Amino acid sequence: MSNEYKHVLVAIDHSDDSEKIVKQAIVVAQRNHAKITLLHVIEDINIALGYELMPIISEQTDTEIVSEAKRHARALADRLGIPDADTHVVSAFSTKEGIIKTSESLKVELVVVGAHTRQGLALLLGSTSGSIINDSPCDVLVVKV
Repeated sequence: MSNEYKHVLVAIDHSDDSEKIVKQAIVVAQRNHAKITLLHVIEDINIALGYELMPIISEQTDTEIVSEAKRHARALADRLGIPDADTHVVSAFSTKEGIIKTSESLKVELVVVGAHTRQGLALLLGSTSGSIINDSPCDVLVVKV
């Protein structure tokens, strides 16, 4: 079997679903002897005056948010037996943008993301995983969570 994938990027967050997503990525990475990078995207919060709905602003500083995300990613990698996995935390306008830009800059061959079953209006509006599939420079594995 040829090494089709040499570098696998796995999008994670702080949810329990991340573990399932990473486990699927491990299977693919092991088959291909590929490197794994875990990525957590922190979405930028833009506040515009005049909006009736304002985003909830975290009481944590940006540094604390990034540090917490890095600790979570490292702990997840260690718990799942991939201590040599790289971990990245990036800030981006959207999760999709962060994943696409990171996949391009790291020149990965596969992006692994999770997707929830969508119903009703959410079906019409699309999803992050769906938009990543359309715009990704590489293959995308979507893990149903």
